[in-house]
Order: sequence, then structure tokens, then C-alpha cells
Amino acid sequence: MTRHKFFLPSVAFVIATFILGSSLVVLKNSHRLFSKATSDIEVTGSTSQDFDSDLAVWQGQFHRKAMDLKEAYASMKADKEVVRAFLLEQGIPEAHFAFLAIDMEQKYKSVPQFNDEGDLVHREQVFDGYKLTRGFKVTSDDIDLVERLSQEVTELIEDNVYITSYSPKYFYTQLGELKIQMIAAASEDGQLRARTAVQGGGGALGDLLETSIGVFQILGTNSNESFSWGGTLNTSSKQKTAFVNVKQRYAIE
Repeated sequence: MTRHKFFLPSVAFVIATFILGSSLVVLKNSHRLFSKATSDIEVTGSTSQDFDSDLAVWQGQFHRKAMDLKEAYASMKADKEVVRAFLLEQGIPEAHFAFLAIDMEQKYKSVPQFNDEGDLVHREQVFDGYKLTRGFKVTSDDIDLVERLSQEVTELIEDNVYITSYSPKYFYTQLGELKIQMIAAASEDGQLRARTAVQGGGGALGDLLETSIGVFQILGTNSNESFSWGGTLNTSSKQKTAFVNVKQRYAIE
């Protein structure tokens, strides 16, 4: 009996100590989570900016086909001079356009072979000449002129130049400066959001603890394009709209 009297209080003391210790740990952790949740605030600032492209890049190509390679090449040289004269006459300086390398392709056609009874025996691949293709590229800040020429250049078909014109692509040469301005604006927007939220709760906004810049999304203005994970760069529209987000974390005083 004596042993049990000493043993039971000891067990009770250990259990009580364990429970009390566990309570302290829970309270400590709860206090830590509470402090973390109320010591800072995370916000996302954003901004958008409309702008007009200031550079156009236009490409096209022309081709010739002949059974003799030298004949095809001679025709290509003549076509190049016709295209060159057209661009110069329309006001494109020679320094603003270039002719690309010639691409040569051997063409074949399928010729059916019949027997004496008129039945198809097989189809034979027969050489059908050389096709030479040459591209050209125009780069200019006169966007309206480039746009007009991209539509009118096919009139050279009347001069027996087999030409294809592609839609111009539009760029903005001051994009670097625009991005810096937008990052600053998005940061100010985020700070305003954080200060408004904190002051509304009776607190004060402290130091900036962390910030990160999202990818730029550059879309055609009023287009139905979507944002992409790695960012978007529209080149098909003259009028564009840029978007960017800046995530920030501030201390609360």
C-alpha cells in the first residue's frame, strides 16, 4: 500500500506536467501563427497602358520556275530589279529594305503510265523544273506607307513578277522605357492598396519586405487575345495595350 501511495501522485504529476507542457507549446505556436498573420500584408498592384507601334516590318517573296536553272536564275535577277525599283519609287530608302537568300527547289510531277490496253500501270515521278524563291524584308517607321505598299505590291504581277506579300508586323522601339514606367505605376498602385487596407483597420503601413514583378502581357487594343503564362507580345496590331502586375509584401506597424 505504501508503494502505491508514493507511485500514484508521481504519475499524476508527470501527466499534469505533460499536459501543461503541451498546452504551452500549443499556445506558443498559436501566438506565432497569429503574429505572422497580422504582422504583414500581401497585395498585388497592377497597371495598363495603351500605345501605338512606331516600327513596321514587312516581308514578301517572289519566285520563278524553269526547266533550266540558269534561265530561272536570270529571271529572278530581273524580278529583283523590278521589286527594288518599286520600293524606291514608293519612298522606301534602300537602307530600309533587303533581299534574302535564294531558295532553290527541284520540282517533280506525277505522270501516269498505261499499258497497251489502256490500264494504269503506275505513276512515274518526272522532273518538272527548278523553282527559285527569294524573299525581301522592309523595315520602316513610316507605318502607313508600309501598310499601303504591302497591299499594292501585288500589282507587280501585271509585270509578270510572281510575288506574294505578307501582313506587316508592328513593334514599339521604346518598349524598355515603357516597361520601367509601368513597373513604377504598378508598384505605386500596390502600395496604395496596402496603405488603404491597413489604415482602414487602424494600423500603419511599414517597410516593404518583398516584391516580385509579373510578366508583361502586350495585346492588341480591344482584341480578344488572352494572357499567357510566359507573357504575350502582339505583333499583328498597330494599337497595343500592355499589362503588368507587381506583387508586394509590407510590414504592418
